[in-house]
Amino acid sequence: MSYNGAAQFNPSPGKAYMEYSIITDGADCYPWYEVYAWWPVKTVYGERVWGERVFKRKVWVVWGTGFHMAPETQYATMFDRLTLDDTKPIKN
Repeated sequence: MSYNGAAQFNPSPGKAYMEYSIITDGADCYPWYEVYAWWPVKTVYGERVWGERVFKRKVWVVWGTGFHMAPETQYATMFDRLTLDDTKPIKN
């Protein structure tokens, strides 16, 4: 199961989800660029969109003590990009 799938499943009811942060300027990271979503894609805020222009980037997701990292491709609408703050950790 990928980390995205694991974020939807909380094996410990009553405990908070794990907090993670995003590295946008590391090796193998790409800035936002515009693509057309032919198939449904999930945006950074959890919406599913397709048949429209979205923005795509590749980042590293770090969770836990900073030792665990995984690459992730993220999609966002223009509104998502305007409201997204990469400097704050994201709580899932």
